[in-house]
Amino acid sequence: MEYRKVIKSYSEESDRFVRWVNEVLKLHRGPTIDEFKVCFSVNEKHFKLDIENWIRFSLRKKVKRLVLDLAHTRESIRVIRQYTLTDQFLRSYHLDSLTTLCLNSVQVTGEVLEYVLSNCPFLEVLRVEATESLVNLKPSGPLLKLKHLEIIHCFKLESFEISALNLVSFKYYGHVARILLGDVPNIVEASYSRAYACSLVTNCSQIPSYLFQVETLSLDLSLRLFEDTPRFPIFRNLRQLRLTLVASGVEPLLFCTSVLEASPFLHRFAVKLTYLNGPAGELKVLKVEHPHQFLSVFELRGFLGCTIDMELALYILSNAVSLQKIIIDTRDPYAEDMFWDERDPRLKEWGTARARELATRVPPWVELMLL
Repeated sequence: MEYRKVIKSYSEESDRFVRWVNEVLKLHRGPTIDEFKVCFSVNEKHFKLDIENWIRFSLRKKVKRLVLDLAHTRESIRVIRQYTLTDQFLRSYHLDSLTTLCLNSVQVTGEVLEYVLSNCPFLEVLRVEATESLVNLKPSGPLLKLKHLEIIHCFKLESFEISALNLVSFKYYGHVARILLGDVPNIVEASYSRAYACSLVTNCSQIPSYLFQVETLSLDLSLRLFEDTPRFPIFRNLRQLRLTLVASGVEPLLFCTSVLEASPFLHRFAVKLTYLNGPAGELKVLKVEHPHQFLSVFELRGFLGCTIDMELALYILSNAVSLQKIIIDTRDPYAEDMFWDERDPRLKEWGTARARELATRVPPWVELMLL
């Protein structure tokens, strides 16, 4: 009975929201709009026509930035079906005004995206998230204007191949798929998560050549426990590196030492440790033969003051000869912000106390920030 009450309340709330949006759109008299964003958890059975009318409105107004975020945000209510975007629907409109297209929880196939890319000559940003319909994507020609591309949690994706001369950043969160980025001479930032990120580290000898161009790299490796420390090739262009590691996997200190040795010109290094636990034992400070000459900022998130994270922080303090700033974050590594930190307050207190102990070892010329 309670579940039915929640469903009814949610349905009434959604109906009111949809009616309100429809009335607002009727009042718009301008010939164009720069941005149109829909953030609404949708059941296609009830709101398909409304969603399509909203999209029609934005396309008629020559929208530049279109964002359809139809993800469900309430865990207690299950979405029956998601909205499906088709090329038949899009063929009725000109798409040449679009510079940004972001689709979250919108069912869209590779054929539809290929149509979009072929008919949006000024598209600079494409983000596709949480669709089960995307299996293969291979645009017919090079994408001359595309600068930022994100493919997030599209778990049915099998192959993806593009050529984008002006691509600056690429983000892929998902399983291992056949990904080919051809002719991307301007790429400087890449971000990977889940199984694909782990496969890159496991098969270091097969790292795509474009990754040696990037200046900023993010790897979320929290799905994998590495038995051996990877031997990375040299990344001479890398300036910023963000890692997420399972603290109970391969020893984080050895992992970080290996990746730092492979990044001789790194300026900023951020590490997030997950599943960190264990007492603080005897600390050993590892000194390397060739100190890190350019590393100036180090950030450690998920700090609790255990042996693992304390030794990693001391390693940086001892071997980064140009260090200017160290950030120790004792908050839950999975919390989006301080208000969502749900860990036991005693862990927070313990981590803060240990961070203050660490502060006594920080040289006076290094700025220490405790969060």
